[in-house]
Amino acid sequence: MRIATLAATAIAVTVMAFGAQTTGRAAGQSQMAEHDKHFVKDVAQASQIEIETSKLAMTKATNPDVKAFATQLVNEHTAASEELTSVVKANSVMWSPDDPAFKAKRHESLKTTAAGAAFDKEYLEDMISDHEKALALFGEETQNGKDAAIKAFADKTLPALQEHLKAARALHQKLFKG
Repeated sequence: MRIATLAATAIAVTVMAFGAQTTGRAAGQSQMAEHDKHFVKDVAQASQIEIETSKLAMTKATNPDVKAFATQLVNEHTAASEELTSVVKANSVMWSPDDPAFKAKRHESLKTTAAGAAFDKEYLEDMISDHEKALALFGEETQNGKDAAIKAFADKTLPALQEHLKAARALHQKLFKG
């Protein structure tokens, strides 16, 4: 099974798996648009899976460049997740990280029998695919998002995601010639 195939699936399925809700809104405050709620859920879940998959790669990858890339992703996605959490708290949007469907997807994303160079290749291919999907998700939010803070987060995060995709592609090309 591919390392992070379910991370990509999480983007498509999280709308059903997580019930984002607004809580504690003061009178007169507008609720976050459904589009923005879905973006937040999708990003939070996919990012968590990517962080955990990259932590696995930090220990299981054999190529030092792949390990360094995984470490970079853990650090940068953790920082972005923390930023998103602060934006979300300001908007009182909540989601349940204990959702059984998410736990199952996360568990499956960490199952792999690949080892050595095969693991490295699988991980990089997953990161390429996941970042392509993330770029589409973030780009769509920057165009259609309603909440200014969430839209600003998406706009600010896009360049880092583009760099991650570029780095994953370059590393894959360098190591596997294609």
